[in-house]
Amino acid sequence: MSVSDKARDAEQSLKEGATQLKDSAAQLAEQQKKAGARQLSGIAGAVHAAADQLEQQLPGAATYIHDAAERIDHVASDLRNRNLSDIAGSVRRLGQERPLALFGGAVLAGFVLTRFLKSGQSDRDGDSGPNSERT
Repeated sequence: MSVSDKARDAEQSLKEGATQLKDSAAQLAEQQKKAGARQLSGIAGAVHAAADQLEQQLPGAATYIHDAAERIDHVASDLRNRNLSDIAGSVRRLGQERPLALFGGAVLAGFVLTRFLKSGQSDRDGDSGPNSERT
């Protein structure tokens, strides 16, 4: 076997390995995208539940909170139904056209996610009794 044949074989092996790695990365990204969509749907449900609890005391605020939950649900649906390059392009365009909106959305999403995770942690720790404090 000549040196050029060995080089071609090595190149072919590298190409095959790169293709397998790319396919594995795409599969993992798709799994994470689906998991993210499920989590967002859960967050939307929790936000709707919070709005339902506020309905009697603050009906106006509850309406806004329900609207926010609907938007979260819409994002979850988009995440489920669109490919990652489309989503990245949309986020990039939003960042260019309305950077403050993107920043505000990120802050709000972080706040909601933190509250959601804290409430789940409190429930697992058994702190969900009538005398427990929520922050």
